[in-house]
Amino acid sequence: MPKITKNFSVKEMQCPCCGECDMDFQFMEELQRIREICDFGFRVNSAYRCEIYNNKVSSNSRGQHASGQAVDISMKDRYRRFKLLKEAIGCEYFKDIAIAKTFIHLGKGNTKNGVGIY
Repeated sequence: MPKITKNFSVKEMQCPCCGECDMDFQFMEELQRIREICDFGFRVNSAYRCEIYNNKVSSNSRGQHASGQAVDISMKDRYRRFKLLKEAIGCEYFKDIAIAKTFIHLGKGNTKNGVGIY
């Protein structure tokens, strides 16, 4: 299976409707760095979204998933969730971090976004 980074495959990052995978290179390097610091794996629920799929699942047509600069990560263990959040918040790259009921969103973000709870 082709890999984007040491721990992340094309398959887990591709759009679920068309299979396109246009993840941002720098974003993937930073995500890999967080993965190595945490020293445990995590499941990506949602990564790249093509325009058609993004319009179906999001009200933000210019969202970070559509530009390959965001992932949603499933994390049930509270200690691992805390470690992942702590490392992501401490990383200057991820400016859009959100905690949802079933996932953690990590995005490159912009000045209007920040740490939040869905």
